[in-house]
Amino acid sequence: MTPLKALLLLLAPSLLALQRGLPFNNPSKYIQTFKGAGSKISWAYNWDSYMDPGFPQNVEFVPMLWGDGADHTANWVKNVNDAINRGCRHILAFNEPDGCSGGGSCMSPQQAVNAYKKYIQPFKGRAYLGAPAVTNGPAGLPWLKEFFRLCTGCQIDFLPVHWYDSATNDAWFKLYMSQAYAATGSLKLKLWVTEFNGSGTLAQKTDFLRRMMPWMDSQSYIARYSWFWCDPKSTMGPLVDGNGNPSGLGNVYTYS
Repeated sequence: MTPLKALLLLLAPSLLALQRGLPFNNPSKYIQTFKGAGSKISWAYNWDSYMDPGFPQNVEFVPMLWGDGADHTANWVKNVNDAINRGCRHILAFNEPDGCSGGGSCMSPQQAVNAYKKYIQPFKGRAYLGAPAVTNGPAGLPWLKEFFRLCTGCQIDFLPVHWYDSATNDAWFKLYMSQAYAATGSLKLKLWVTEFNGSGTLAQKTDFLRRMMPWMDSQSYIARYSWFWCDPKSTMGPLVDGNGNPSGLGNVYTYS
């Protein structure tokens, strides 16, 4: 057993109740006030690999290789090494590679396999490695299954997933999570729901979180999740207000 695995087994019981994360953009000023007494926040990510010096010390930063372009790969190794030295234990691979618009990294499964083996796989044994995070559109899971088929010899430790739909569509949320888990086949990878948001009124979003968070917490195959997202300018139900404090929704997300 590697020292990393031994440490994580030791920490596992205390981390189990701290599944919730904060998606943000640098600088990290909007994630500074989420660790009050009783907080269930344990990690954060920024769709990038750079961890700014002001990142909260009591939160795990999880670096992401958004895509395989030079703007993302040039400083990747240095940034991940810096993050690991500051306590990072996980790495996220590519953002919505099945999508070529709306924030997707637009990569073929083979292109993603090549980049995974070059940039993600070398950190095997030093951090747990996450698969690419596909959309919950019709192309997402077929893309993912082809990636798994092609990525022979790859170390993959967990599966990030995204979900966007109505805040009243609980059945689809639960069904998609089971479908995503099934797509991992014999790997039986636990899920990280790294982006999820339900459209609707603020009250509907709040109720959706109150229903879905206990459900996710009770699913043995869901390890972590993060509501989209931690920016006061978001029109989708931000977790933070303009003063950098948890919004009403953010308080429900963080402390309930």
